[in-house]
Amino acid sequence: MRIILLIAILLLGLPSVYATSYAKLHLNLVGDEMIEGHNATFSGVLTNIGGTPLPHHAIFIEDDMPYTQPDIILAIAKTDSDGKFIAYWKAAPKDDGTPFNFYALFIGGNLYGYTRSETYESVVKSSNQSSTAVVPSKTIPTWFKDASKLWHDGQIRNVDYSYGIKNLIDYGIIKTNGTSDSISYLPLWLRNAAGWWADGQISNEEFESSLEYLINNQNSNIRSES
Repeated sequence: MRIILLIAILLLGLPSVYATSYAKLHLNLVGDEMIEGHNATFSGVLTNIGGTPLPHHAIFIEDDMPYTQPDIILAIAKTDSDGKFIAYWKAAPKDDGTPFNFYALFIGGNLYGYTRSETYESVVKSSNQSSTAVVPSKTIPTWFKDASKLWHDGQIRNVDYSYGIKNLIDYGIIKTNGTSDSISYLPLWLRNAAGWWADGQISNEEFESSLEYLINNQNSNIRSES
C-alpha cells in the first residue's frame, strides 16, 4: 500500500506533457445595434496570460445561444503576427427575433486551452426590405467558405475545420445519419474539394454531398490531426 501511495505522489508531481497554458482573448466593443444586410466588423486580440501576442490561430465569432442549443458560428478569422484578428459578417436577424450575444472563441490545443472573450449584446434591425436571410440559415454560410479556403491553404488546423463542420451538422445545414460527434477524420481528398469549392470550381451542392458522404461513411477509429 505504501508503494502504491508513493507512486501516486510521484506521478502527481510530474508535469503533464499535455498541459495547456492560459490565453486571453479580447473582442473589441460591438455596437448595440446593427442593420440587416450591412457588414459588421469584429476585431480583437489573442495573447498569452502575460500579454504576448499569439499569432496564426483560428478565431470563431459566435452567438451565445440558450442551453438547449449549441452556439452558432457567424464568422471566422486568423490572428496576425501581432495576435490581432478581424472578421466580417453580413448582418442578418435571428429566426426568432431575439438579440445576439456576440463573443470570440479560440478552441485551444496542446499549448493553450479553450478561451473565450467578453460577450456583447446586440440587435439586428430590419432594413425594411424584403429579405429571407435569417440566422440560423439552412444554407452553407459565408464563414464556412472562408474556413475552407484557410484549411485548404494550411492556415488553420484540422481540428478547427472539424469544429466548423460539427456546427453545421448541429444546425441541420449538413445532413448526416449520425451526430456531429461522428467526425473523426479529414482525408486529403476533402482538403482538395474544399479548395475547389472555395475557388468556385465546384458547386455548393457538390461540396455538401462530399461532406455528407465523408461523415456517413468514415471509420470512427481514425482521428483528425490537431
